[in-house]
Amino acid sequence: MTLRPTSLWHRTLFFILLPTFLLLLGVSTVCYVFVRDLLLRQWGETAIAELQRTAHHIDMRLRQPKDLLNILKAGKEPAGVDQEVFSHILQQIKGLEGVVGVNLNKPDNSDQRALFDHAHTSTTNAPHFHIPGKLTVGQPQYSHRQDNRTVSLTAEIRSDDNTPRNRVEVVLSFDILINEILQAPWWNNNKAFLIDDSGKVLASTSVQPDAQPSRAVPDFGTRNPLERSTLAAMAGKSYGTVFGAGSPPEEISGFYRLVEAPWTMVIIAPGQEVLRPIIRFKVFYVILFAVCIPLILLLILGVTNRMTARIKALSAAADDLTQGRFGPPLAIIATDEVGELTGSFNKMTSQLQHRLVLQEAMDIAREVQQNLLPLEVFSKGRITAGGICLYCDETGGDYFDILRFDGDDLRAGVVVGDVVGHGIGAALLMATVRALLRSHIGQPGDLGRNMDDVNRLLCQDTVKSGNFVTLFYLEVDCGENSITWVRCGHEPAIIYSLATGRFSELSGPGVALGIMTDGGYQCNKIPLAADPNCILIYSDGAWEAENEAGEQFGRERLKRCLAACHGLEVREMLASITESITAFRGKAPQQDDITLAVIKIS
Repeated sequence: MTLRPTSLWHRTLFFILLPTFLLLLGVSTVCYVFVRDLLLRQWGETAIAELQRTAHHIDMRLRQPKDLLNILKAGKEPAGVDQEVFSHILQQIKGLEGVVGVNLNKPDNSDQRALFDHAHTSTTNAPHFHIPGKLTVGQPQYSHRQDNRTVSLTAEIRSDDNTPRNRVEVVLSFDILINEILQAPWWNNNKAFLIDDSGKVLASTSVQPDAQPSRAVPDFGTRNPLERSTLAAMAGKSYGTVFGAGSPPEEISGFYRLVEAPWTMVIIAPGQEVLRPIIRFKVFYVILFAVCIPLILLLILGVTNRMTARIKALSAAADDLTQGRFGPPLAIIATDEVGELTGSFNKMTSQLQHRLVLQEAMDIAREVQQNLLPLEVFSKGRITAGGICLYCDETGGDYFDILRFDGDDLRAGVVVGDVVGHGIGAALLMATVRALLRSHIGQPGDLGRNMDDVNRLLCQDTVKSGNFVTLFYLEVDCGENSITWVRCGHEPAIIYSLATGRFSELSGPGVALGIMTDGGYQCNKIPLAADPNCILIYSDGAWEAENEAGEQFGRERLKRCLAACHGLEVREMLASITESITAFRGKAPQQDDITLAVIKIS
């Protein structure tokens, strides 16, 4: 199942708080591991340096008798080394710290004499020491005696044919030799060992100098895995560190091999002791983490909660707007992005409220304008007339009207007008034209003169605005069998003869109303034909309607629509023509008002 946050609080939790917590936890863990490893490396380097410094003192003590013995090897006299020189060298060896005896031995143990020991120091009986061949100084040998532990350093003299001839043995006190180790702080503060290559413990913190052999510790590497790992590491390297099990490791060992003796010094320290600084740092860091991280998260949570509350307030106000409820402006708490959004929302709400009021006014204006249009089809005697207006906005400038004459049922007037522009202004001008036209049509006199009066009065209102109105007025008089019309810059009316199927137009001179006070409108008149006719008066929005390709509906299509539906009732004819225009336009928006008026004369 996929977990999807469904609220701003959930998104804050999953995308801010949780990642922040995990990031801080990961960074702290990495820092802890890094510092721990750094301290372990530093301890290893320090331990090896201490071991190396202590080992250097032992190596120097073992090196001194070796160097003196090597002087014998450096003698270049064919007869060998002079007795006096030999005695001096042996005297120098005897005087070294820790030397407890110097012995001269032959391979068959014959004529064996102690040249020097710790009780006899005379050199009067020292022999002439002949070295015709080679002198080899061997590795120190450890000897564990019950009364005293010693280390023997042997120099073997061989003839030219590699036959052993003499051997000089220098005996050193082991306890004096390792005195530097026993005095070292690391020896007394940790578990420490001095072992040979086989793992035998020569000295350790658990073995005192006067210890008996029966009390000796077991061989190194037989008690725990860390000793075995250390012993294995010693086989391949002369120094190094080994970490025990656990994290941090329970114990850590460091070792260093002597140069002059086949021995290795080993120190083993508890991991808790080595890592005491990092453990203190860990405790401090855990406390700091437990205190600071919640504070950081609470701070982030407080900020996001305040932001969430402000966004919720915006959401609630927006929801009220969808229900048509307008509340007071929202308080702008801060000047951040949410504050800017709140300010923009307040402006939008104010403008929307203003637009709604304006929309209500437009609806009222539309309703008033629609009520000014004839709602029913006129039908008297041979005359049937009706019209329709399709506005592209809430209100428009097109209109049609059907005028009746009191006491004369054989006469009817039909007018179609088109005010320049759209909207409220055009609607008001249309209402003015309608009132002027109704007040002057039917007055005694010529129809053209009556239209001059209407134009003159309208020019008084349009002189500053420059607005104008195109208009076509047609009057059918069945009593006189005549059709009279005045054209004021409007589209000519179309006559369709049902008997012949032919089209003709009612045109004539005349400019739009409201342009010039002296219009000079002309009354046009033709006799009423005995055959049935259909007359269509329309505004330019009918034939100028465009489809998505920019093609206009055109007058020819309008004529074909009229011919196709001439047999229908007037209301059905109007519906058929407007449906054809709408279908032709498709998804293209209506750009202009469309007005149609149909007069059928039977």
